[in-house]
Amino acid sequence: MISDFKIGQKITAFFILRHKERRMKKASSESYLSFELGDASGRIFGSLWNAAEIDEHDLIVGGIVKIRATVIEWHDKPYLNIDQIRPAGEADQVTIEDLLPKAARPVEQLLAEFNANIDSVCDDHLKALLTNLVADKDIRQLLQQAPGGKLWHHCYMGGFLEHTLSVVKIVQAVVQNYPHVNADLLIAGALLHDIGKLFEYQWDGYIEYSDEGRLHGHIALGYHLVAARIEAQPDFPAELRRHLLHLILAHQGQKEQGSPVVPMTREAFILYYADELDSKLGAFERICEQEREEGKRWSNYVNLMDRFFYFGDEAPHK
Repeated sequence: MISDFKIGQKITAFFILRHKERRMKKASSESYLSFELGDASGRIFGSLWNAAEIDEHDLIVGGIVKIRATVIEWHDKPYLNIDQIRPAGEADQVTIEDLLPKAARPVEQLLAEFNANIDSVCDDHLKALLTNLVADKDIRQLLQQAPGGKLWHHCYMGGFLEHTLSVVKIVQAVVQNYPHVNADLLIAGALLHDIGKLFEYQWDGYIEYSDEGRLHGHIALGYHLVAARIEAQPDFPAELRRHLLHLILAHQGQKEQGSPVVPMTREAFILYYADELDSKLGAFERICEQEREEGKRWSNYVNLMDRFFYFGDEAPHK
Protein backbone atom coordinates (compact mmCIF):
# COMPACT_ATOMS: atom_id res chain seq x y z
CA MET A 1 0.00 0.00 0.00
CA ILE A 2 1.28 3.46 -0.93
CA SER A 3 0.66 4.82 2.56
CA ASP A 4 3.07 2.25 4.00
CA PHE A 5 5.99 2.94 1.61
CA LYS A 6 9.32 3.87 3.21
CA ILE A 7 12.22 5.68 1.59
CA GLY A 8 14.72 3.14 0.24
CA GLN A 9 12.16 0.34 0.07
CA LYS A 10 12.07 -1.88 -3.02
CA ILE A 11 8.52 -2.71 -4.02
CA THR A 12 6.64 -4.87 -6.51
CA ALA A 13 2.98 -3.92 -6.55
CA PHE A 14 -0.15 -3.24 -8.57
CA PHE A 15 -1.51 0.27 -9.09
CA ILE A 16 -4.21 2.08 -11.02
CA LEU A 17 -2.57 4.23 -13.69
CA ARG A 18 -3.97 7.73 -13.18
CA HIS A 19 -1.79 9.66 -15.62
CA LYS A 20 1.14 9.06 -17.98
CA GLU A 21 3.33 11.41 -19.97
CA ARG A 22 6.46 11.02 -22.07
CA ARG A 23 8.92 13.80 -21.28
CA MET A 24 12.39 14.80 -22.41
CA LYS A 25 15.33 14.59 -20.03
CA LYS A 26 17.05 17.87 -19.29
CA ALA A 27 20.08 18.56 -21.48
CA SER A 28 19.46 15.32 -23.37
CA SER A 29 17.64 14.03 -26.43
CA GLU A 30 16.44 10.99 -24.51
CA SER A 31 12.90 10.63 -23.19
CA TYR A 32 11.45 9.15 -20.02
CA LEU A 33 7.96 8.25 -18.84
CA SER A 34 6.31 10.04 -15.92
CA PHE A 35 3.38 8.42 -14.10
CA GLU A 36 0.78 9.19 -11.47
CA LEU A 37 -0.31 6.01 -9.72
CA GLY A 38 -2.90 5.14 -7.11
CA ASP A 39 -4.17 2.39 -4.85
CA ALA A 40 -6.71 2.16 -2.04
CA SER A 41 -4.47 4.15 0.31
CA GLY A 42 -3.49 7.13 -1.85
CA ARG A 43 -1.47 8.43 -4.81
CA ILE A 44 2.20 8.54 -5.74
CA PHE A 45 4.25 9.80 -8.68
CA GLY A 46 7.08 7.98 -10.38
CA SER A 47 9.32 7.85 -13.44
CA LEU A 48 10.72 5.20 -15.73
CA TRP A 49 13.99 6.71 -16.90
CA ASN A 50 15.00 3.99 -19.39
CA ALA A 51 11.85 4.19 -21.47
CA ALA A 52 13.15 4.15 -25.04
CA GLU A 53 11.81 0.68 -25.80
CA ILE A 54 8.54 1.03 -23.88
CA ASP A 55 5.31 1.49 -25.87
CA GLU A 56 3.20 3.64 -23.56
CA HIS A 57 0.10 2.87 -25.65
CA ASP A 58 0.01 -0.52 -23.89
CA LEU A 59 -0.38 1.32 -20.57
CA ILE A 60 -4.00 2.43 -20.37
CA VAL A 61 -4.97 5.32 -18.08
CA GLY A 62 -7.59 3.98 -15.68
CA GLY A 63 -6.20 0.46 -16.03
CA ILE A 64 -4.06 -1.63 -13.70
CA VAL A 65 -0.28 -1.84 -14.00
CA LYS A 66 2.32 -3.92 -12.21
CA ILE A 67 5.45 -2.06 -11.20
CA ARG A 68 8.86 -2.92 -9.76
CA ALA A 69 10.51 0.16 -8.27
CA THR A 70 12.53 1.73 -5.50
CA VAL A 71 10.92 4.33 -3.22
CA ILE A 72 13.02 7.49 -3.16
CA GLU A 73 12.46 10.98 -1.77
CA TRP A 74 11.63 13.77 -4.20
CA HIS A 75 10.64 17.27 -3.04
CA ASP A 76 10.19 15.90 0.50
CA LYS A 77 7.73 13.23 -0.65
CA PRO A 78 7.99 9.51 -1.54
CA TYR A 79 8.52 8.94 -5.25
CA LEU A 80 8.95 5.78 -7.34
CA ASN A 81 12.12 5.21 -9.32
CA ILE A 82 10.62 2.60 -11.64
CA ASP A 83 12.63 -0.31 -13.02
CA GLN A 84 9.83 -2.19 -14.79
CA ILE A 85 6.18 -1.57 -15.65
CA ARG A 86 3.61 -3.66 -17.51
CA PRO A 87 -0.18 -3.88 -17.83
CA ALA A 88 -1.84 -6.33 -15.44
CA GLY A 89 -3.41 -9.42 -16.98
CA GLU A 90 -6.09 -11.91 -16.01
CA ALA A 91 -3.50 -14.21 -14.48
CA ASP A 92 -2.64 -11.49 -11.94
CA GLN A 93 -6.12 -11.81 -10.42
CA VAL A 94 -6.36 -8.18 -9.36
CA THR A 95 -9.36 -5.95 -10.04
CA ILE A 96 -10.05 -2.22 -10.09
CA GLU A 97 -12.24 -2.65 -6.99
CA ASP A 98 -9.24 -4.03 -5.10
CA LEU A 99 -7.34 -0.78 -5.68
CA LEU A 100 -10.07 1.84 -5.16
CA PRO A 101 -10.33 3.50 -1.74
CA LYS A 102 -13.54 2.61 0.13
CA ALA A 103 -15.55 3.86 3.10
CA ALA A 104 -14.73 2.20 6.41
CA ARG A 105 -18.32 1.00 6.89
CA PRO A 106 -19.97 -1.49 4.50
CA VAL A 107 -22.00 0.35 1.90
CA GLU A 108 -25.05 -1.79 2.73
CA GLN A 109 -25.05 -0.32 6.24
CA LEU A 110 -24.70 3.20 4.88
CA LEU A 111 -27.60 2.77 2.46
CA ALA A 112 -29.78 1.25 5.20
CA GLU A 113 -29.09 4.31 7.38
CA PHE A 114 -29.89 6.60 4.44
CA ASN A 115 -33.24 4.84 4.02
CA ALA A 116 -33.91 5.03 7.76
CA ASN A 117 -33.48 8.80 7.62
CA ILE A 118 -36.00 8.95 4.79
CA ASP A 119 -38.44 6.98 6.96
CA SER A 120 -37.95 9.53 9.76
CA VAL A 121 -39.33 12.35 7.59
CA CYS A 122 -42.97 13.00 8.49
CA ASP A 123 -43.92 15.40 5.70
CA ASP A 124 -45.71 13.30 3.07
CA HIS A 125 -44.48 15.35 0.10
CA LEU A 126 -40.84 15.23 1.13
CA LYS A 127 -40.99 11.54 2.04
CA ALA A 128 -42.56 10.67 -1.32
CA LEU A 129 -39.87 12.67 -3.15
CA LEU A 130 -37.05 10.94 -1.30
CA THR A 131 -38.62 7.48 -1.52
CA ASN A 132 -39.20 7.75 -5.26
CA LEU A 133 -35.66 8.92 -5.79
CA VAL A 134 -34.11 5.95 -3.99
CA ALA A 135 -36.54 3.58 -5.72
CA ASP A 136 -34.90 4.47 -9.03
CA LYS A 137 -32.47 1.57 -9.55
CA ASP A 138 -29.94 3.74 -11.39
CA ILE A 139 -29.92 6.31 -8.59
CA ARG A 140 -29.69 3.59 -5.96
CA GLN A 141 -26.68 2.03 -7.66
CA LEU A 142 -24.92 5.39 -7.85
CA LEU A 143 -25.73 6.05 -4.18
CA GLN A 144 -23.87 2.88 -3.22
CA GLN A 145 -20.76 3.76 -5.19
CA ALA A 146 -20.33 7.53 -5.40
CA PRO A 147 -17.45 9.33 -3.69
CA GLY A 148 -18.01 12.50 -1.70
CA GLY A 149 -15.21 14.36 -3.46
CA LYS A 150 -12.32 14.01 -5.90
CA LEU A 151 -9.32 14.82 -3.69
CA TRP A 152 -10.40 17.02 -0.78
CA HIS A 153 -12.85 15.19 1.49
CA HIS A 154 -14.59 11.77 1.53
CA CYS A 155 -12.78 10.97 -1.73
CA TYR A 156 -13.44 7.23 -1.81
CA MET A 157 -16.17 4.81 -2.83
CA GLY A 158 -19.11 5.23 -0.46
CA GLY A 159 -17.86 8.68 0.52
CA PHE A 160 -21.06 10.34 -0.72
CA LEU A 161 -23.21 8.34 1.69
CA GLU A 162 -20.73 8.69 4.56
CA HIS A 163 -20.57 12.49 4.20
CA THR A 164 -24.32 12.85 3.68
CA LEU A 165 -25.17 10.80 6.76
CA SER A 166 -22.71 12.76 8.85
CA VAL A 167 -24.32 16.05 7.75
CA VAL A 168 -27.76 14.61 8.63
CA LYS A 169 -26.54 13.74 12.14
CA ILE A 170 -25.17 17.24 12.64
CA VAL A 171 -28.40 18.97 11.57
CA GLN A 172 -30.46 16.60 13.72
CA ALA A 173 -28.42 17.64 16.74
CA VAL A 174 -28.58 21.36 15.93
CA VAL A 175 -32.30 21.51 15.15
CA GLN A 176 -33.19 20.59 18.75
CA ASN A 177 -32.02 24.05 19.84
CA TYR A 178 -34.19 25.98 17.35
CA PRO A 179 -37.94 25.33 17.58
CA HIS A 180 -38.79 27.43 14.50
CA VAL A 181 -36.68 25.30 12.17
CA ASN A 182 -38.56 22.90 9.87
CA ALA A 183 -36.84 19.63 10.83
CA ASP A 184 -38.32 17.60 7.96
CA LEU A 185 -37.22 20.18 5.40
CA LEU A 186 -33.74 20.34 6.90
CA ILE A 187 -33.26 16.57 6.96
CA ALA A 188 -34.50 16.29 3.37
CA GLY A 189 -32.12 19.08 2.36
CA ALA A 190 -29.24 17.33 4.11
CA LEU A 191 -30.02 14.08 2.28
CA LEU A 192 -30.24 15.87 -1.08
CA HIS A 193 -27.73 18.72 -0.84
CA ASP A 194 -24.94 16.84 -2.68
CA ILE A 195 -27.12 14.60 -4.86
CA GLY A 196 -25.58 16.15 -7.97
CA LYS A 197 -22.28 14.49 -7.04
CA LEU A 198 -23.75 11.21 -8.26
CA PHE A 199 -23.26 12.67 -11.73
CA GLU A 200 -20.41 15.10 -11.11
CA TYR A 201 -17.85 12.32 -10.80
CA GLN A 202 -16.92 9.17 -12.64
CA TRP A 203 -14.93 6.41 -11.00
CA ASP A 204 -13.93 3.91 -13.64
CA GLY A 205 -10.42 3.25 -12.38
CA TYR A 206 -10.05 6.43 -10.33
CA ILE A 207 -12.16 9.39 -9.28
CA GLU A 208 -12.39 12.09 -11.93
CA TYR A 209 -14.89 14.71 -13.03
CA SER A 210 -17.45 13.64 -15.59
CA ASP A 211 -18.04 15.93 -18.57
CA GLU A 212 -21.28 17.16 -16.96
CA GLY A 213 -19.54 17.56 -13.63
CA ARG A 214 -16.81 19.75 -15.01
CA LEU A 215 -19.16 21.77 -17.23
CA HIS A 216 -22.08 22.21 -14.83
CA GLY A 217 -20.99 21.32 -11.28
CA HIS A 218 -22.85 19.29 -8.68
CA ILE A 219 -25.06 22.13 -7.43
CA ALA A 220 -26.63 22.72 -10.86
CA LEU A 221 -26.88 18.98 -11.50
CA GLY A 222 -28.56 18.41 -8.14
CA TYR A 223 -30.93 21.34 -8.56
CA HIS A 224 -32.17 20.11 -11.94
CA LEU A 225 -32.52 16.51 -10.75
CA VAL A 226 -34.60 17.45 -7.70
CA ALA A 227 -36.63 20.08 -9.58
CA ALA A 228 -37.53 17.48 -12.23
CA ARG A 229 -38.56 14.96 -9.57
CA ILE A 230 -40.72 17.57 -7.88
CA GLU A 231 -42.43 18.31 -11.20
CA ALA A 232 -43.39 14.64 -11.32
CA GLN A 233 -45.32 15.19 -8.05
CA PRO A 234 -48.11 17.58 -9.16
CA ASP A 235 -49.36 18.13 -5.59
CA PHE A 236 -45.94 19.22 -4.27
CA PRO A 237 -46.45 22.61 -2.53
CA ALA A 238 -44.84 25.57 -4.31
CA GLU A 239 -43.50 27.09 -1.09
CA LEU A 240 -41.94 23.81 -0.01
CA ARG A 241 -40.34 23.53 -3.45
CA ARG A 242 -38.81 27.00 -3.08
CA HIS A 243 -37.35 26.16 0.33
CA LEU A 244 -35.96 22.76 -0.64
CA LEU A 245 -34.31 23.95 -3.86
CA HIS A 246 -32.83 26.91 -1.98
CA LEU A 247 -31.08 24.44 0.34
CA ILE A 248 -29.38 22.79 -2.62
CA LEU A 249 -28.42 26.07 -4.26
CA ALA A 250 -27.09 27.71 -1.07
CA HIS A 251 -25.38 24.83 0.71
CA GLN A 252 -21.82 25.98 -0.09
CA GLY A 253 -22.55 29.24 1.64
CA GLN A 254 -20.82 31.87 -0.47
CA LYS A 255 -20.79 32.72 -4.14
CA GLU A 256 -16.99 32.58 -4.27
CA GLN A 257 -17.27 29.00 -2.96
CA GLY A 258 -19.61 27.98 -5.77
CA SER A 259 -23.06 28.70 -4.40
CA PRO A 260 -25.34 30.51 -6.90
CA VAL A 261 -27.03 32.13 -3.89
CA VAL A 262 -26.14 32.62 -0.23
CA PRO A 263 -28.18 31.04 2.60
CA MET A 264 -31.33 33.07 3.27
CA THR A 265 -33.40 30.77 5.51
CA ARG A 266 -32.89 29.21 8.92
CA GLU A 267 -32.54 25.77 7.37
CA ALA A 268 -30.05 26.98 4.76
CA PHE A 269 -27.79 28.52 7.42
CA ILE A 270 -27.75 25.29 9.42
CA LEU A 271 -27.15 23.10 6.37
CA TYR A 272 -24.27 25.27 5.16
CA TYR A 273 -22.42 25.15 8.47
CA ALA A 274 -23.10 21.42 8.92
CA ASP A 275 -21.76 20.68 5.44
CA GLU A 276 -18.77 22.96 6.00
CA LEU A 277 -17.96 21.33 9.34
CA ASP A 278 -18.07 17.78 8.02
CA SER A 279 -16.14 18.53 4.83
CA LYS A 280 -13.37 20.34 6.74
CA LEU A 281 -13.05 17.63 9.37
CA GLY A 282 -13.21 14.97 6.66
CA ALA A 283 -10.26 16.67 4.97
CA PHE A 284 -8.44 16.97 8.33
CA GLU A 285 -8.83 13.22 8.93
CA ARG A 286 -7.59 12.39 5.42
CA ILE A 287 -4.51 14.56 5.84
CA CYS A 288 -3.88 13.21 9.32
CA GLU A 289 -4.06 9.63 8.04
CA GLN A 290 -1.73 10.36 5.13
CA GLU A 291 0.84 12.50 6.91
CA ARG A 292 0.80 11.63 10.60
CA GLU A 293 4.01 9.93 11.61
CA GLU A 294 5.70 9.24 14.91
CA GLY A 295 7.06 12.54 16.21
CA LYS A 296 5.40 14.69 13.51
CA ARG A 297 3.42 17.45 15.22
CA TRP A 298 2.34 19.49 12.17
CA SER A 299 0.97 18.70 8.73
CA ASN A 300 2.47 19.99 5.54
CA TYR A 301 1.02 23.33 4.43
CA VAL A 302 -2.64 22.89 3.36
CA ASN A 303 -3.11 25.22 0.39
CA LEU A 304 -6.91 24.96 0.22
CA MET A 305 -7.23 26.17 3.80
CA ASP A 306 -4.19 28.45 3.87
CA ARG A 307 -2.78 26.95 7.07
CA PHE A 308 -1.00 24.06 8.73
CA PHE A 309 -2.87 21.41 10.76
CA TYR A 310 -1.63 20.74 14.28
CA PHE A 311 -1.41 17.10 15.38
CA GLY A 312 0.35 17.68 18.67
CA ASP A 313 0.87 14.48 20.65
CA GLU A 314 -1.92 12.62 18.86
CA ALA A 315 -0.92 9.04 18.03
CA PRO A 316 -0.48 8.18 14.36
CA HIS A 317 -3.47 6.52 12.69
CA LYS A 318 -3.12 2.79 12.19
